[in-house]
Amino acid sequence: MKKNKLRPINIVFYSKWDSFEKWRNILINHNMNLYNWPDDFKKNSTYSNINGALVWDPPDEIWKHFPNIKIIQSLGAGVDHILRKKIPENVNIIKLHDPNLSNQMAEYALMSVLMCKRKYFQYSKNMSNKKWNQLTPLDNKDFKITILGYGNIAKLIIKNLKNLGFNINVWSNTKRNLKNIRYYYGKNQLHESLKDSSCLISLLPDTKLTKNIIGLEEFKLLNDESYFINIGRGNTVNQKELIYALKNTILTGAIIDVFHKEPLNKYNELWNLANIFITPHIAGITNATSHVAKLLKQNFNNLSDNKKLKNKVDTTKGY
Repeated sequence: MKKNKLRPINIVFYSKWDSFEKWRNILINHNMNLYNWPDDFKKNSTYSNINGALVWDPPDEIWKHFPNIKIIQSLGAGVDHILRKKIPENVNIIKLHDPNLSNQMAEYALMSVLMCKRKYFQYSKNMSNKKWNQLTPLDNKDFKITILGYGNIAKLIIKNLKNLGFNINVWSNTKRNLKNIRYYYGKNQLHESLKDSSCLISLLPDTKLTKNIIGLEEFKLLNDESYFINIGRGNTVNQKELIYALKNTILTGAIIDVFHKEPLNKYNELWNLANIFITPHIAGITNATSHVAKLLKQNFNNLSDNKKLKNKVDTTKGY
């Protein structure tokens, strides 16, 4: 039987941060057409020929113009920027699983752990005070790390840290049977996973279950000298309680790449704290690559053939 492929594949693009031209050139090489919102469209028209979307943080009004959208591909690992908006019914949302993006985030996590373990914040303070004081770091095996979240990126981070001899706990909402990892799951086991840890790394997505899941109570369970690294989502952390923990040295330091609202307002109190290292959501930056284009093309073919889509989001879970 002849396969009924979706032809042509027409994609609407929206992102304030990513290059439309770069993505258009990549998709053209894979026989897909890319159109920029709103530049390539008329304000009050609908376009039934558009069957896909490649987006980051799209505006609510975009979807009413495209009644035949079948696939919405996120331009980042997270999909909360799509799910928190009104989206068409029965549309397939695809999260980005790009090896290059995963490697970037694993590098950022490793950099952050080493900064904390080698006492970056203490030396930064000493440098400001022109103080020469040599500090002894813990051995890696004594620097226990708890990682919240267990997706593809977490697996790579765990592998890298275990190779260096770090002591790892992992917590997730979902029950799993894992070997060679101390694994905790569900709300009832969250606090147990944090006890006596020197470093807490959050990779959690922004969902109903994870909103403000990390706060003062959780920080107090960590070691006396402890650190917080967030490369997941800002809304998973109670920001007021994070500020309190940093001001009162409940946390020795924090490395934060994601925030409740981005860009971070210049008047936000976090900017004024000496024991925080802030980066502008760059732990993983999506590049225009053929890998993403191939994934998008494959999913359109799978959809046409009634096959399972790769990296499809469970909208009831939010990831």
